[in-house]
Amino acid sequence: MALTAMGIGSGLDLGNIVKVLVEAEQAPKEAMFNKTEDTISAKLSAMGTLKSALSTFQDALKKLQSGDVLNQRKVTTGESSYFSAVATKSAQSGSYNIQVEQLASAHKVGGLHIADANIPVGEGSLDFSVNGNGFTVAIDPDDTIATIAQKVNDATDNSGITATVITSDAGAQLVFSSDNSGTDNQIMVTANDTSGTGLNDMFGGVNLTELNPATNAVIYVDNQKVTSQSNKVETAISGVSLTLTDADVSKTSILKIEQDTDAVKENVNGFVTAYNALVSSIDKLSSYDAESKKAAALQGDSMIRSLESQLRNMASGRVVTSNGSVGLYDVGIKIDRYGKMSVDDTKLDSVLKDDMESVEALFASPTTGLANRFTELTKEYAKVGGLIDTRKNAYTKDQQRLTEQREAFARKMSLLQARLTKQFNAMDLVVGQLNQQSAGLADRLNSLPGAVSRS
Repeated sequence: MALTAMGIGSGLDLGNIVKVLVEAEQAPKEAMFNKTEDTISAKLSAMGTLKSALSTFQDALKKLQSGDVLNQRKVTTGESSYFSAVATKSAQSGSYNIQVEQLASAHKVGGLHIADANIPVGEGSLDFSVNGNGFTVAIDPDDTIATIAQKVNDATDNSGITATVITSDAGAQLVFSSDNSGTDNQIMVTANDTSGTGLNDMFGGVNLTELNPATNAVIYVDNQKVTSQSNKVETAISGVSLTLTDADVSKTSILKIEQDTDAVKENVNGFVTAYNALVSSIDKLSSYDAESKKAAALQGDSMIRSLESQLRNMASGRVVTSNGSVGLYDVGIKIDRYGKMSVDDTKLDSVLKDDMESVEALFASPTTGLANRFTELTKEYAKVGGLIDTRKNAYTKDQQRLTEQREAFARKMSLLQARLTKQFNAMDLVVGQLNQQSAGLADRLNSLPGAVSRS
């Protein structure tokens, strides 16, 4: 006898029985998979949060890593349109009267104008010299002024000349410009004809016209004359770079240099804020809630414990200076028992005013300064291929293995379902056959003489 559906023979819901048995086998394992997956995902997310907090901290450290960015100067030029100024930490505070008499300009010369720019010029070579450095360009018989310009610009030994073709009402002209301003950078051009006189006719003698003279910048600093080859004057005032933009010797502008304690204080406060945010992030990621009995994703993690320990040790350290040593407390930064920093504004203001060197030594000393030491420490964790990336890669591999385990377990459950279905089908067939035999036996017994049916 063949059964067409599960349970016909026995009258039982065998499909549901198989389903319940498979789910009973499957549920604990799936719960374990889900819990493991949630744990891995939480750790991956935690690593991303930690890396972000480290990145923010590193941004704050950049503003304290060197004396130039830490020990800043405030530069004011009033409403002057004649120059702008930038000062380094070596610039002394003071006020200066600035007058710009003349801007530096680059030398520019041009050859003879021609009506047709497509006509070849001549054959031979052109020798160029700028500030004692020379180079030569060979001129072929079919070279136009555009070809010559390209050869000059492409010359590997070009010593500082740019060639262009200018077309005006007078015709086309090949123009040579010095790349640098000042009288030291005047252009010398010598035409050498090997056939005819075409090159000399265009570039020789009076045929080479000076379009713009080479001039030096001339300024007066507190009535003292300063001459410069360029419009960037870096030697007039120690630690100050002036960029000249216009000239009028009758106009006096006032340049004022001051120590920018406000900017320094802002950077120090930015450091404290970023450090506290990093510490808070570490605390949150590694905490344990005793009331809910729930651990954070990185609770007990050795890497984050090591980072926290190193941060605290560095923050409590001191930097050796020429006058002894200095620590965060000495510049007005206190650390509480939870590892959080706070700023004593009054003390910090006093140190910035009277002992800026200590602040610079504390944060910006090349190898021992806190900003540089914190930067090196955090790099080991946050850099590409660093400790955090290594952990994230390991967690990603754990996720991949978990996916493979899920797939293998799903196959196992499919096989279990098929096996149980087959077994229950076989049982159902036997039960159906027994039921038929029982019914047939009862019928025969009932048909015997003298038999009384009790149904």
